[in-house]
Amino acid sequence: MLTLRSLHKRFFDPGRGPVLAVDGVDLQLTGAVALMGANGAGKTTLLRCIGGMEICGLAPDHGVAKWAENANVGYMPQDPTEEFAVDKNLTDWMGQWTKEGDDDQAVRSILGRLLFGGDEVKKSVRVLSGGEKGRMMYGKLMLGRHNVLMLDEPTNHMDMESIESLNVALDKYAGTLIFVSHDREFVSSLATRILEVKEDR
Repeated sequence: MLTLRSLHKRFFDPGRGPVLAVDGVDLQLTGAVALMGANGAGKTTLLRCIGGMEICGLAPDHGVAKWAENANVGYMPQDPTEEFAVDKNLTDWMGQWTKEGDDDQAVRSILGRLLFGGDEVKKSVRVLSGGEKGRMMYGKLMLGRHNVLMLDEPTNHMDMESIESLNVALDKYAGTLIFVSHDREFVSSLATRILEVKEDR
């Protein structure tokens, strides 16, 4: 589904100067791939470079991330706050992501499955909690019908019951899954391949 060739990314740190975040990554990815490593090791940067500017808002400085022709990629950032910096209610926000053939009932159905109902769907997305924003992001991904999912810390702000439900859903997912997680139990139940991201000291 995805081939990476010589992926490089540098950032400028005012305290340290240029910092090499991703250095010469060459991989072919398919199945369910987990990126693991210590905080600050570059997992999120690598994930976003894989998605590129169009999907994740970050492009590598050099190298290529080549997707299969039929790839339809959905991305969930670690912090989706920017997605909700708009003056829309839950129904209108979710309605942005409908596809041809979807109607108002499809939006109401998704919101109901995410435990949003009644007058709650009329409130502004600006006032949602972290967990509620996460649920809304999953609704967006569900409407997108993606065959590739890129998820950065997908269990953030989730209680155990929600994590178990997500685990079951992703286990049944037939597409390619690339995700960052510190939860070893979550990773071991889903990943067909684990990539450890480490700092080169």
